Amino acid sequence: MKKIQTACIAIITLFLFTPIAQASTLDDVKFFVETYYYGDIPKNLNTMKNVDEIVNSLDEYSRYMSASEYRTYLSAVAMDEYQPTPNVAKTPTKSPPAPEHPITSSMLYGNTGYIKITTFSADLGKQVEAHWTKLKKAGATGLIIDLRYNGGGYVDSAEQLLGFYQGVSDAYYLKTREGNKMIKPIPTKTKFPKQSYVLVNRYSASASEIVAASLIDQQAATIVGETTKGKGSVQSFFEFNDGSALKLTIGHFTGPKGTLVHKKGIQPSIKTDSDKELTGIHQRLLNESFSNKHYKKIDNLDNVPTTKKMTVQFTQPMNFNDAQTSHSIELVKVGSVAVPITFKQKANNLIEIIPNKNLQPGGSYELIIHPGLKNTNGRTVKQGTHVPITVKSAS
Repeated sequence: MKKIQTACIAIITLFLFTPIAQASTLDDVKFFVETYYYGDIPKNLNTMKNVDEIVNSLDEYSRYMSASEYRTYLSAVAMDEYQPTPNVAKTPTKSPPAPEHPITSSMLYGNTGYIKITTFSADLGKQVEAHWTKLKKAGATGLIIDLRYNGGGYVDSAEQLLGFYQGVSDAYYLKTREGNKMIKPIPTKTKFPKQSYVLVNRYSASASEIVAASLIDQQAATIVGETTKGKGSVQSFFEFNDGSALKLTIGHFTGPKGTLVHKKGIQPSIKTDSDKELTGIHQRLLNESFSNKHYKKIDNLDNVPTTKKMTVQFTQPMNFNDAQTSHSIELVKVGSVAVPITFKQKANNLIEIIPNKNLQPGGSYELIIHPGLKNTNGRTVKQGTHVPITVKSAS
C-alpha cells in the first residue's frame, strides 16, 4: 500500500542516474503527479513510458529515488523521526544534512543574544528555548537569529520558531491542489524580545523563507542581509512497495499577507553586503547605543595591521590605575565580544592599548572609552568616546 510520508529535511544529492521503475510504479507515479503535483502537468503524461521521462518534465525539486538512494537519504536526515500522514505532507527541500549541532548560541557585546540555526531540525523549538533561556540568564535583552546558509528542514520547526515571536498570529499561507489554507504558528509561552533581528542571505531557502516572509508580513522582526533564494515550494515523499520513493512538489507558500517567495525571494528590510550581515547589524546596534549614551566618535582607523597597537592621548593628566582603566577602556570585535587587551602607560596623559592576540584580518573593531576615568585631580570624565577600526585584509 502506498503512503505519503512527511519528509521535512532534504539533502543536496547528485543522482547520476534514474532507476528503471516497474510498470506498477510507473502507473503510480503518473497518478501522484496527476493528483498532487503543483505545477504544469505534462500534456503527454499518460503516454510517457518511464519515470525518468516524467520526472524530467517536472520542476527541479521533484525527484525519483531508488530504494538504495532513498535509504541513504533517510539515514542522512534521521528519518526515524518522520511520521506518515494521510494527506499531502509539507516539506521544504534542498537543505544540507543536519549537522551535529544545528543550533549554537553566544552573547554579543551590548547584551545582544545570538542564535545560529543551520537547519530546521525536528526538535528545534526545544533547542531554541534552551538557548534563549541561557542567553537571558547571561543578560541578553536583544536577539539576533542567524538563518544564513540555512536551506530548510522540517516545516513544523519553522512553525515552532515563529511561535517565539510577539505579534505573530499566522505562520504562512499554503496553496496545494487540494485547496489553500492558512497555517498557524506553534504557540509557546517563551517569547523573544520585540527588538530582534533575523539574518538571511542568498542561500537561505524554504523553511528559512517561511520564517522571513511571516515576520515581514506581520512586522514582528527586522530581516537583515541579502535577498533569499526564492524556494517557495513544498515537497512530499510518496513511498513504493519496492522501497523507492517519489519526492514531488505539492504546493507553494507565501507570507500570511501574500508576500511572494517562489522565484522572487524575500527582500530584507536592511540590506547588507555578502558576509557582512552580522557585523553590519551589530555595528548598527553599537552605533545606536553610542548615540543614546552620548559617546563622541573619533576618526576611523582604517586598514590597520593585525599587530596594531593603539595609543590614546588625553587632554589632561589621568589616573591610570589598573582597575579603573580595565573597566573604562574596551576593544570590541564587531559581531562578537570585547577582546582581551593589555595597557601600558606611556605618560601621565598617554596610554598604549595592546591586544593580547593579533587582530583578525579584514575584521572590524570598536575602541571604546567609557565615561568614568578620573584625572589626577579626581575629576571624572563625563563623556565617552569610540573609535571605529578596520583591519587590513589578508593578502
